[in-house]
Parts: sequence; C-alpha cells; structure tokens
Amino acid sequence: MTVAFSGDPAASWSILLEASLREAPDPSVVAARMSRACAEFPHLGPAAVVLRPSDWDGARTEFADGHYRTGDPLVRVALAGDSLMIAAHHGAVDGLGLLALLGIALGESVGSSATGVALRSPDRPYLLNALDRVREAVWAPPVRIQPSLRGNESGDHLVSRALPALKLGSARLTSAALDATRQWNAARGAAHGRVVAAIGASWRGGADPRPEADSALLRLRLPAGATEDDVRALLTAAAPEAGFPSAHNLVAQWGMRLLASRLGSTFLVSNLGVVKGNVSALRFFPAASGRSGVAFGVVTTGEVTTATVRVRRRNFDAAAAAELLDLLCDAVLTGHEARR
Repeated sequence: MTVAFSGDPAASWSILLEASLREAPDPSVVAARMSRACAEFPHLGPAAVVLRPSDWDGARTEFADGHYRTGDPLVRVALAGDSLMIAAHHGAVDGLGLLALLGIALGESVGSSATGVALRSPDRPYLLNALDRVREAVWAPPVRIQPSLRGNESGDHLVSRALPALKLGSARLTSAALDATRQWNAARGAAHGRVVAAIGASWRGGADPRPEADSALLRLRLPAGATEDDVRALLTAAAPEAGFPSAHNLVAQWGMRLLASRLGSTFLVSNLGVVKGNVSALRFFPAASGRSGVAFGVVTTGEVTTATVRVRRRNFDAAAAAELLDLLCDAVLTGHEARR
C-alpha cells in the first residue's frame, strides 16, 4: 500500500537533493548517522539503506519516481565517491528538512538563508479555501504549461543547470518562471493569460533546519502583463494556504481525482536559498504536481546557483524539459543583469 498523502494522487511526492561533496565520506559512517536519525525521528520510518549505485542516473530516477509503500523507509540515500543523493517523502520532510538530512549524513551543521513564513498566517480556513479552488477549477482553471506530447509513461524527467552564483529571491524566480511559461505557450499558440504560481516555502527558517515536514504554500494569481515588481508585491502580501485535510479524507481525495486535470497551479517554484555547508554544489528537485506537473527548484552554494526543472514524462519529453529550464535560466539571468 502506498503511503497516504494529501495532494495529487499521481505524484510520488518524493523530493530529492543531490550534493557534490568536497571530500568522499565513509559510507558506513553515513549509514550509522542516518540510522540514528531515523531512531531519533520516528516519522522518518525505518532506517534508510545507503546504496552504492553503479548507475547514478538510474538511482536518481528510482528515488524520484518510486512511490513510498507502507513499511518502507521514508528516506532514501545513495553515495558514490563524492556524490551524495538524499530523497524523502514530502510528508516526512520538506526542502529544508532535506538540508537537515544532508547535515546529519555529513555530521556537520548545514544552514540556509531561507527565512520561512512564520510571521504570516492563513487568512481563511481550509474549507473556504477548498471551495474557492473548486470554483476556480470548474469555471476558470489556471493555464497549464502546454504539453509537448500526450503519453502514458509514468514518472518525471529531472534536469539541472549550473549558473554563476546569483542573488536570487523567490520574486525573481517566480517572475522568471512566469516569463518562461509565457514564451513556451506563446510559441505553441497556447493561452498564457491566467497563470497561477505556487511557491513552496516553510513555516520555519533555514538557519537551523530539522528533518521535519513544516511546509507552507503561497499561491499567486498573476495577471496578464505582471512584472517582477508586481510579483514581488503580490508575494509580500500573500497569506499561506491553509493546511490540507487528512490524507485519509475520502471526500477530499475523491474531489482531487475528479478535478485532477483542472486543479492546481500552472507551476511550482521552490528556492532553498544560499546554503552554507561542506559542499561544492547542490541540486534540489521539489515535487511536480498540479495541472502542468512542472516544478522549478533553485539552490545556491559557494560560487554556484543551480536551477532545476521536474516535469511529468507523460506530458513532456527530455528535450522539452531542457528547453523549459533554459527559458527559465535565460529569464533569471536577464533579470539579474537588469537589476545590477
């Protein structure tokens, strides 16, 4: 049986972090540290086995696409030389939680500049929010990023790009994703005027991350012609979404399945901020769900900012995923030059 979780039932809800380390750790030490962490934090499930894969890309695919079954570890770890990969069920940890697991694996403190949204609170209860989402899905669903194919293949494509270290906040990242969506859809003769952005965040900051799920979600309806300054103003004023009901709520699950093709946002963006730790590069892949099944991730460490995209294979091929990410990176770099 798959582990129950609120949200898109087609998604694996496996979020993933890859680290290029400055030196190769001892696999047995990493395994012992992760075992102790699972004992200290029982919500992580049974102790993860530290895999030593010969096919790194294959391990990434397995970690990202594999659904978590009842009784399975909720944390997955792979190590090959100075490359470390950690995946976890999003119901067990959030993005900052992955950073906490990275710190545990390395036996050192890992922190992030992410500030969290602890000073904000939802402006209405879940029920009212859900009714509004149903109304939106029925009468005015968010634009989706136009698929490049109509297939049946399960799982996701994961693509990354390394950029020079940038001062990249969530407003610029969201604005870049908006620009990428507009360009992508316009080139295919598809609508791009009713974009809804989901911004993944956490209720706590990243200065001292813990291996927990403390996710928050900001959802912005972006008007046609919205600029980066418009996005920043909307983001500043946004209230976090109220929490989902129990994953075992049959009415909620039935509604999600019935309206799956119309619910959700145009894309998700998630920014882990500037990370301090004994790593030379990080790659973060948040969960892709919603109408488009497209999620952009960003994290900066040292001299490198890494941007990623995660897309559904049934909607996009690998070339399309790479093109979408290139559009985002171009928009990010153009915005960076404009603001200098």
